Amino acid sequence: VLGHTTLEIKSLIGTGQKQITFDLVPIQDATPYAAEDADVTLRLAQILKPRLAQSRVCRVYETLERPLIPVLAMMERTGFKVDKNRLATLSSEFEVKIYTLEKDIHELAGETFNVGSPKQLGEILFDKMGIPGGKKGKTGAYATGADVLEHLSAQGHILAERVLEWRQLAKLKSTYTDALQKQINPETGRVHTSFSLAATTTGRLASTEPNLQNIPIRTEEGRKIREAFVVEERHTLLSLDYSQIELRILADIADVPALTQAFKDGIDIHAMTASAVFGVPIEGMDPMVRRQAKAINFGVIYGISSFGLANQLGISQGEAKAFIDAYFAKFPGIQTYMQETKEFAQEHGYVETLFGRRIHTPQINTKGPQAAFSARAAINAPIQGTAADIIRRAMIRIPPALEKEGFNTKMLLQVHDELLFETPANEVNSVINLLKNIMQQAALPVVDLKTSLVVEAGQGKNWAEAH
Repeated sequence: VLGHTTLEIKSLIGTGQKQITFDLVPIQDATPYAAEDADVTLRLAQILKPRLAQSRVCRVYETLERPLIPVLAMMERTGFKVDKNRLATLSSEFEVKIYTLEKDIHELAGETFNVGSPKQLGEILFDKMGIPGGKKGKTGAYATGADVLEHLSAQGHILAERVLEWRQLAKLKSTYTDALQKQINPETGRVHTSFSLAATTTGRLASTEPNLQNIPIRTEEGRKIREAFVVEERHTLLSLDYSQIELRILADIADVPALTQAFKDGIDIHAMTASAVFGVPIEGMDPMVRRQAKAINFGVIYGISSFGLANQLGISQGEAKAFIDAYFAKFPGIQTYMQETKEFAQEHGYVETLFGRRIHTPQINTKGPQAAFSARAAINAPIQGTAADIIRRAMIRIPPALEKEGFNTKMLLQVHDELLFETPANEVNSVINLLKNIMQQAALPVVDLKTSLVVEAGQGKNWAEAH
């Protein structure tokens, strides 16, 4: 935009193990870098700000982006209390399990090797043990990614299953239970994440240093880590979560009366889909059939292919295609929405949320595998982006509402469709009612969804209990 090449930070602080922090850079070197940052920002603002009005994106900037900055700053300053002793205990537990798994793996392999080395693991699996289907990459080493190991595990290869467990525990230990202990601020006893407004194209917030949005919840060990996120004495942790918000938005955007009505009537949406697609009664439904319908419901939002669905459900590609075809036959509005959204993106190079946020799709007209990925992203973006906009609107409204009522509740964290709060015990019930009302009305008055938003509340002494 300016035809100007900026100074690079690494020329001042270096890289790798020799990297220093900015406070150690001599003042005569730091000054031009810091001054250039400010100068370039102002010069860009003078050119770009008038374009906001020309591009008709002022509403997003003025109502969603700018008002959220002080809210996020307040959440970052507040931080999330973490029980360091609980993390240390978990690290020790994980270490014992990792050691036990390593012994099992070495026994199954018939020799000791570095379990963390994909190259050595590939040689054990495909050369020594002679398991068929090994594929070598450009480096000459066998591929041993999670997909390969999951496939082998499903075939009954115990070694692959144990390595998957080992990897999961090793990651939990290094990324969370060990690392989080070091990231607790000694003065506050809390971790203070950084939120980024502009790290994703759809408007979802990102959390870094540490990333508190990707702590696993599906596994027992992942849930144990959430037990270490706690609150002060005489306080309760509240979790308020939008229920199936993306499916509700899909029902609205794609104008699917059957889905809209099911949400209004409070019917189990996955059971309803299973009944419609597979022709089985909702009463006494086989949980496996409901699981298949759930995979289709959420898969369609992300533009899943028959190949992807087949992999997910462990069925043939032909069966998966038949499921998807039956789904579109029952809900034709969804297929129409997908086609029209893809065509709009191809013509204009972007798609929009219901609040006018533009999500650019620069690679939508490319050829090859990238084209299919871009099409799926374009179809999902208005749905995921609208959900992100709604929770932003709620977050902007919550602090002034809490202050007006004289509550001492603090908003701690946003994890996609969930908001977490630290609440004095005597405020819990009143605060839940207030927060539910704000979150459920957050789309109004700009967007009046045909399906009401539903917010579910949980509470506990820690994050695992509350969610």
